Amino acid sequence: MSAFQRLYRGYGQLLRAMGLVSAVATFLMMLLVVANIIGRYLFNKPLDGTLEFTESLLVLIIFLSVALTQYDGGHIRVTLLRRRLPKSWAQALDIFCMIAGAAFFTWCTYAAWRFALQSWSFKEQEWGTVVFPLYPVKFVVFVGLLMLAVQFLLDAIAETVMPIKADDDGAMERL
Repeated sequence: MSAFQRLYRGYGQLLRAMGLVSAVATFLMMLLVVANIIGRYLFNKPLDGTLEFTESLLVLIIFLSVALTQYDGGHIRVTLLRRRLPKSWAQALDIFCMIAGAAFFTWCTYAAWRFALQSWSFKEQEWGTVVFPLYPVKFVVFVGLLMLAVQFLLDAIAETVMPIKADDDGAMERL
């Protein structure tokens, strides 16, 4: 196994850990919503802050798992053009798209970082049934986008080192 393959798999393990956090957040959100429903309809006393907490948990769920979805090849791919190209052109297109994805999400990461720092600088809060800090959630967006940008870059390198066919389900296991 090459050093790149070990790096790729190690990064995949980090993404799986983030995915586990996302799964736990999903479960907690489910419990919170059910408890709120029970409180509202059985005791006429909904849980304070349910909306604020579920909004934040939803951000956690999405942004901590988006890079894992890319790692697993779970994002939608439109192959209408790609499958009509010669193999070398298709591979070049894949690499170009992954580099473009890395560049785009690097820019998004930079913007999210600035947004999170600005939010942190004045301790931004959401005012609802409870006062809830927003800046930690904005840092989660930054981390999720950073992990996605890195994953796109790693995928571009992986495609260069070991090309992966779009319809090859076992390709990621060989990396």
